[in-house]
Amino acid sequence: MRRIRNTIAIITVLFVFLIGSGLSNSNVRDLFFGRGVLFNADIRVFILDVGQGDSILIKAFDRNVLIDAGPDKNLSANKLGSFGVKGLNLVIVTHPHSDHIGGMAEVIKRYNPEYYIDSGIPHTSKMYRALLDLIEERKIKYVVPNGQTVHIHSAELYVFPVPDKVTSINNGSVVSRLSYKDFTMLFLGDAELEEQSFLIKINLEKLKSKVVKISHHGSNTGTDQRLIDVVKPETAVISVGRDNPYGHPHREVIELLKKNNIKIYRTDRDGTVAIISDGDQYKILREKGSLGERFAFVILQLKELVSGGF
Repeated sequence: MRRIRNTIAIITVLFVFLIGSGLSNSNVRDLFFGRGVLFNADIRVFILDVGQGDSILIKAFDRNVLIDAGPDKNLSANKLGSFGVKGLNLVIVTHPHSDHIGGMAEVIKRYNPEYYIDSGIPHTSKMYRALLDLIEERKIKYVVPNGQTVHIHSAELYVFPVPDKVTSINNGSVVSRLSYKDFTMLFLGDAELEEQSFLIKINLEKLKSKVVKISHHGSNTGTDQRLIDVVKPETAVISVGRDNPYGHPHREVIELLKKNNIKIYRTDRDGTVAIISDGDQYKILREKGSLGERFAFVILQLKELVSGGF
C-alpha cells in the first residue's frame, strides 16, 4: 500500500508541475503522455556520473546488472542505492584499471552479486588482487566471457569473447550488448581499435546498436569511422570527468560523431545519463538537462526507489 500511495503522490505532483509550468518540450511530454515510456520502460540504463571513469547500471525488468564501479571507493555504491538497488544479479568488470574497479569492492560488500564476470586476463595490481580475494570469500560465481548470452526475462545481454592475446589491458575489455525487441545498446569498456578489429571479425552483426557507450572516455584510440560504420549508432554516451588530465573526450572523436549525425551525451556536462526503453522506442534523460528533463529524471529516480528491484 505504501508503494501505491507513493506512486500516486509522484503522479499528482507531476501533473501539478506540468500544468503549472506549461511545459512545451515535446520530447519530455512524450515521456508521460500517450505511450508514456517513463512509466512503461522495461529497460533503464544509467550511465552514472562518477568522474573520470565508468560505472553503468542496467535495470532490466526486476533485475540489476552493474558494469564497472568508477574510481571512487564509495560513489558507485552510493549511487546504486539512490536508484533503489537492493542487490545485484551480475557485475561485470570490463578491465582492472582503477578508474573502473575503484569502487567495486564496496559495491560487492553492499549488494552481494550472484555472478561476477571479468576477462580472466592476469593483472597484478593490489586493488585487483584484493577484489578477486573478495569474490572468492563471498563465494560469488566467477564467469569468463566466451560469447554467452545472459537472458533477463525477454531481454538479452550478449557478452563478447575476449581476444586470447592482448597488447594492453584496455584491449582485453569485456564488451557487451543489451537487446530488447527493437532496442539495442553497446558497452565498449575501454576497448581500443585493436580489440575492435577482433570483435568485427568474429561477430560483426552483434555490434550494430542504436545506442553506444563510447570507448575509453572518448579517447581517439577507441573510436574511428570503421567502428561507426559497423555499429551505426544514433546516440553516443561518453563517460568522462570534467577537466580531466587526458583531454578526454578528444576533439577528433567529437567531430567524428557530429559528422555522422550522432547525438552526443557526456557525463561531465549532463551528469548521470538515463536511457529508458519499452523495446519499441527509447528516450534519453539527463540529470543536468532542461528544467523539464531534470524533473522527469527525478520522477524516474523516485520510481526506481519505489519499485526497488531484486
